[in-house]
Amino acid sequence: MINVIPKPNYLAVTGGERSYREKGVGFIKNEALEDEEYYLEITKERICVTAKGEKGFFYAKKTLKQLSFLKDTVPCLVIKDKPRYSYRAFMIDSARHMQTVDEIKTYIDAAALFKFNVFHWHLCDDQGFRIESEEFPQLNAHGSWRNGHGFGSTNTDRYGGYYTKAQIKEIVEYCRERFIDVIPEIDLPGHTIAILSSYPSLSCRKKEIPVETRPGVHKDILCAGREETFEFCFKLLDEVSELFPYEYFHIGGDEAPKDRWNECPDCQKRIKDEHLRDSEQLQGYFVNRIVKHMAEKGKKCIAWNESLNSGMLDKDVIVADWMDKEHRSEKWANAGGKIIVEDFFSYYLDYPYGMTPLEKTYRFDPNLEGLDETGRSNVVGVETPIWTEFVENFDRLCFMCFPRMMAVAEIGWTNAAKRNYKSFEERAEKARAILAETGITMALREKWNPKGTKRIPDLINHYKRFATREGIRQLLNLDEN
Repeated sequence: MINVIPKPNYLAVTGGERSYREKGVGFIKNEALEDEEYYLEITKERICVTAKGEKGFFYAKKTLKQLSFLKDTVPCLVIKDKPRYSYRAFMIDSARHMQTVDEIKTYIDAAALFKFNVFHWHLCDDQGFRIESEEFPQLNAHGSWRNGHGFGSTNTDRYGGYYTKAQIKEIVEYCRERFIDVIPEIDLPGHTIAILSSYPSLSCRKKEIPVETRPGVHKDILCAGREETFEFCFKLLDEVSELFPYEYFHIGGDEAPKDRWNECPDCQKRIKDEHLRDSEQLQGYFVNRIVKHMAEKGKKCIAWNESLNSGMLDKDVIVADWMDKEHRSEKWANAGGKIIVEDFFSYYLDYPYGMTPLEKTYRFDPNLEGLDETGRSNVVGVETPIWTEFVENFDRLCFMCFPRMMAVAEIGWTNAAKRNYKSFEERAEKARAILAETGITMALREKWNPKGTKRIPDLINHYKRFATREGIRQLLNLDEN
């Protein structure tokens, strides 16, 4: 077995092996190849890589690193390889719990090893704003901190912080060197309580509220009825965009309850003045104004699938399909729109292995049932998120993500006909040592696919934090007017 993840799309073992030294590899440029494509030929006489440019050479080197790890030799073979999808993303939620710069770099190194090419960075939410802002200093002085760890924790110490612009630039550069684009997310108009706590005038009620400590979906969202809100969003997005020199920007758009809008005179006036049907279309109006502004700044937008609910989403938005019970994402793709598949039940890594076993992750294919031929061609790729409400430290994050993250890497790169779960599981176990060298401790193999009643402890441990009175209040969002 050739221990490489993701599995190459064409591999022929020719027999024998040769000694390996990276400086002894020959590199040949071929402009006829695609940007991420590479050919690797290993004979007893030489090692040769052919690619269009540095990106293809980089991926070939990652293949060679896996082939040669802990050995002085590599097998003689021919690999002709290129990715199934152009967008292969991992997401880290740094809003609920932060990671250090070094921890993020460690995660990036692992992602690069497995040929991910996008880092979606979730940097603000109800529970904290994590980007240094000179335009809006209250976002850091107030919105970056919460009173206690929350999420069922009994730790009442003040929690928070933010990444300085210098630190963000450092991470962006670190990714650039590994051919990974960094896409920031500013979630709008919902999941914005850290913003509203800092600037109450941006909410419908203009009421002072604390930065959230509870998980879930909360009623207070940005007011769509007043121009002040849009002026704030445009200025903030402009400031953040300067830190991320890439084509795409994630603007959220998920889980935005309309309770406050339905009660707000300004929002209701906006609905009437813009000839909108209801508050759902008001979100469509809100999102499209953000999209238009970003387009004027040279940015394209990604939004969660709830943004389709209005029926009026700008056609250039890429839709991130995470949980779409109405199958609007598939209809969007069939009609020509672009989608990213990041299925909640398979690709979300913050749920225990008892809920989402490794094999379930591996076997979920992005060719969704409702897609026709056009729709399948409009799936730009896959993404695997780790949300950190209940992931308080880096060791826990690594346990939850590895090896499931590696499964999504293979899905994004390797054609479905070439994949095999049993082979992947063996290769994943072989990758344990190389991950350890990177600084990541992978979950033990016995944890990957719990069967039957063995899944129950996972579920109990995940939800036991709600067994306290405060935990139940958090789960049910009690005391929210």
